[in-house]
Amino acid sequence: MTSVVTVKIANQVFTEVTRHVIPRDVRNVAGTFQLTIVDEARIRNALIAQIGQPTRNAPIKAGDPISIAIDNEVILVGWIEQPHFTWAADRLECHISGRDKTGDLVECAALPRGPTEFRGVDLLHVASLVCAPFGIIPRADVDIGAPFDRLSLHKHMTAMAFLESAARQRAILLTSDGVGGLVLTRGGATRAPAPLRIGDNVQVVEAEDDWTRRFSDYFVMQDTAKKRAGGPAMDHTATPLSSAPTPSPTPAANSAAEATAIGTVGHATDPEITRWRPTVRLTRSQSGMSTVQEQAEWMCRVAKGDAQGVRMTVLGHRAGPRNMLWRPNQVCAVWDPYSDIDRDMLIAGVEFLNDEGGQRTQLHVVGVTALDRINEADRRRSGKARKSKPNLDTTATPLNAP
Repeated sequence: MTSVVTVKIANQVFTEVTRHVIPRDVRNVAGTFQLTIVDEARIRNALIAQIGQPTRNAPIKAGDPISIAIDNEVILVGWIEQPHFTWAADRLECHISGRDKTGDLVECAALPRGPTEFRGVDLLHVASLVCAPFGIIPRADVDIGAPFDRLSLHKHMTAMAFLESAARQRAILLTSDGVGGLVLTRGGATRAPAPLRIGDNVQVVEAEDDWTRRFSDYFVMQDTAKKRAGGPAMDHTATPLSSAPTPSPTPAANSAAEATAIGTVGHATDPEITRWRPTVRLTRSQSGMSTVQEQAEWMCRVAKGDAQGVRMTVLGHRAGPRNMLWRPNQVCAVWDPYSDIDRDMLIAGVEFLNDEGGQRTQLHVVGVTALDRINEADRRRSGKARKSKPNLDTTATPLNAP
């Protein structure tokens, strides 16, 4: 069944959409679009000398608000960012591209006027403050965890960079719903409208198994090294400047010092990687975060899930007994004996297409653990209390001379 794509731009409705590419990928946050439409107002303005009757509508331009619907179901609300026009003897074309509303979060500052510190509030509250000026409404469809004891914002940080750093401390995935909302969720919260089976609804398969980011052994080491008393740290090759030479430490002393500095080690293995391919990740304090063992196991899960990516193309934009649109971040049963796949996988990306190849949807599926999140908070606190500093604000005035 062929779907009808309707585009609304600055209160004008366009139904003559000759080409559309509308991808959504969980890992890219903002959804994008590329459309080729008939801009009658621009054509009339160009031919006004011949036609003699100007149009009442304004031509499409950058910055215009846009809404895209498939069969009257709105899938994207955003802005036109890059219009491109072609005038030739055989064609008049209007190509437009842009992103949904969350695209502004990727490039714009979070809260340039403050606040720069949050205490006793949860992730949804913080996201609401950051998103409000952009007209974006965040919502959570999973448990978002406890309030933050303290969360700091550097003024140079973009809105998305700040929110993602906060979300990592609660093992939350941030993604756009495409229609003006930011969703706080986790991977695979819902199921797809239909399974994917080659020879049935799948027309084309492009499978890839990438082992370049998989390792045999994952080590996470807690760095507990402390500053040595009496001056900066030195290694065993350094000799202090003094009148008498200092003997080099013994190998046994070196081993003890290294063991103290490294601290706790987490270790996970991937039995499918049969040759020696180790990787090491350093972390600091475990206060308020997952253990090093949990982090090692998480690294192994994500790498394994992300390694096998499959792009499957199906006809149309809807599927299943309820005739629903394909959506990203859904778990889907996949059967593809050619690629040796017969299991649940996760739809990481959806791309609605219509061009000379007809109307179809390309689905990018990965292992269900590819989008796992874990508490990666790194508070960098030691057992000693920090020295208190006076609270400064921007309202202070200089002391006038007497």
